[in-house]
Amino acid sequence: SLPLIFFSCGDQTRYDISGNIKNMNQVPVYLQKNNEGEWVNQDSAQVEHGEFSFSGKLEYPQMMRLQFGEDMGTIPFFAENSDIQVVSDNDSLESADVEGSEIHNQYEQFTSELSSYDKELQKIYDDYRKARQAEDEAAIKEAGDRYQALSDNKRAFIRKYVMDHTGSVLAPFITRNYLLSYMEYGELDSLYTRLSPEVQKTEYAETLKERRDVLERTQIGKQYIDFTLPDTSGNAVSFSEHVGDGYVLLDFWAAWCNPCRKENPNLVDAYQKYHDQGFEIFGVSFDKSKEAWVTAIHKDNITWPQVSDLNYWDSKAGRKYGIRSIPANFLINKDGEIVAKNLRGEALEEKLKEIYGEEG
Repeated sequence: SLPLIFFSCGDQTRYDISGNIKNMNQVPVYLQKNNEGEWVNQDSAQVEHGEFSFSGKLEYPQMMRLQFGEDMGTIPFFAENSDIQVVSDNDSLESADVEGSEIHNQYEQFTSELSSYDKELQKIYDDYRKARQAEDEAAIKEAGDRYQALSDNKRAFIRKYVMDHTGSVLAPFITRNYLLSYMEYGELDSLYTRLSPEVQKTEYAETLKERRDVLERTQIGKQYIDFTLPDTSGNAVSFSEHVGDGYVLLDFWAAWCNPCRKENPNLVDAYQKYHDQGFEIFGVSFDKSKEAWVTAIHKDNITWPQVSDLNYWDSKAGRKYGIRSIPANFLINKDGEIVAKNLRGEALEEKLKEIYGEEG
């Protein structure tokens, strides 16, 4: 396919959006832009006998939407500096026709290919549910495998699309919406550096860069990042107080996280075995409820230092370390260097044997 040109053909420097919504009259309409998850009004007009219009200037193409009345419905679309027509029926805004934005057409094509994957995934999920009801182990496994394989294909399709369109703002937009939480540093860095210079200036690419920079700071070989959080008694504890003597495992977990709780017995074993030789664990919980957190500490026999700001996924330490899923951990040596990441079960045991020898 031909490479996408960043802005559409022609040298238009403004957008002119004209709307025709059948059977709508005397209704306010807002042109909105997404700002960190919130839709914010950029402009407003009145729908008179179905007609309305907006004009203005965009620095680069971006996702916008039209909101009708307080809650009569919305029409999302990719806007750019061109003549854009929006045509719809009052009662079917979700299937509105948007013409005149080349980037919108490309995005629609992408989403329609994506929805064919989603329809297939839904069918497989229905098979899986039936197999569960029938308690047919072979069919459950077969549906599970098919679902996993198709999910992988879907993600591969998205990755390929993004890599083929690095000259378009769609690349960082789609990455942010569909891939970002799965991407490791290497992949994200290689995508970001391939984006064209104009695309790198967009807010969508900025999100990718921020994430890349966080991941870069926590690569193996990098120095640990300090933070200070309250322990279970409310005393402020700095992580740096526990770095420098021996190896310390910085462990991110939560009482509500089943895989974390299943991993805790392995940590307890490792701690009992190697603590006398200088091995420390430092726990950071993503809990919201102090009671749940403290209860889990006692129940799981955790005796190492524990801190939390009870901010759930917005944990200050979690943000510094770029944590998107838990359990997660970092092994840090006495020089404060990250030497390993996400050691669980046998992998942790192997690493500690390597460091402290068989005896423990």
